[in-house]
Amino acid sequence: MSFSSSGNAIVAVHGIGNYRARKTPEEAEQLLLATWTRSLRAPASLHAAYYAHLLRPPSAQSASGAGFGDADIDALTEEENAVLLDWLVAYGIPDQIAQGRLTRSYRQELNWVAEHSGRPFHGLLRFMARFVREVAWYLERPERRAAARQHVGDTITRVQPRVVVAHSLGSVVAYEALWNTSASLVPVELLVTVGSPLALPGAIFDRLDPAPIAGRGVPPPGVSRWINIADVGDLVAIPRLLSRAFDGIEDDIETSIASVDFHTFGNYLACEAMEKALLTALR
Repeated sequence: MSFSSSGNAIVAVHGIGNYRARKTPEEAEQLLLATWTRSLRAPASLHAAYYAHLLRPPSAQSASGAGFGDADIDALTEEENAVLLDWLVAYGIPDQIAQGRLTRSYRQELNWVAEHSGRPFHGLLRFMARFVREVAWYLERPERRAAARQHVGDTITRVQPRVVVAHSLGSVVAYEALWNTSASLVPVELLVTVGSPLALPGAIFDRLDPAPIAGRGVPPPGVSRWINIADVGDLVAIPRLLSRAFDGIEDDIETSIASVDFHTFGNYLACEAMEKALLTALR
């Protein structure tokens, strides 16, 4: 099977918090594309790989249509608590604060993170509840995991992009899709991961498919170049430098994309580091 990458095509893979309850997958995808296109600072044909509907459990209703219902840090499952604990340890919670027990509220630890990072406490609670919930829903449910990465892989195979840009949890889905679907045969000139938790020990890195070898991950087979970008205050990108855990990363960039919205995909698409990376790949 032979492929020819489209000269200026980009496939963008979204991260957490993008489920739209009252929209079809096609409508949700178009909404994302409209937002991302306004942010993009490079001449490109942008395509979205929307997979959020494939992770959503049938019982989870969302009145607002903006997420997975009320993200309550005190209502996490044992699986979700385990993800949160791994994140807290990786973030660097002091030993005297970290208790290391599951099935308990982590308000004390997250209050320390809020004070340390300068983030509003209640906003941080909602944000982290949503993050650990969606990560667990992807990693703990094989059928959802397979469906999400297959959909992303099918999009990459159909579009034949020169560039894949993957945000947040989407960087995990895209990484696995580029290894485990027909997308592994597509020659991708550049993979850009942004706000990525790929290197989060335990919860994500140690559970990747394929598994890291001797503690190191490697680029997917069809990817020629890999650049990682993380805002210095991005609480999902822990640790921010993926090159600490993965070989083959050409550039590992810490930057500032915004003073408040430290994890927004649109801000990553609009940042100078992204513009430079895309113009180099698409010229």
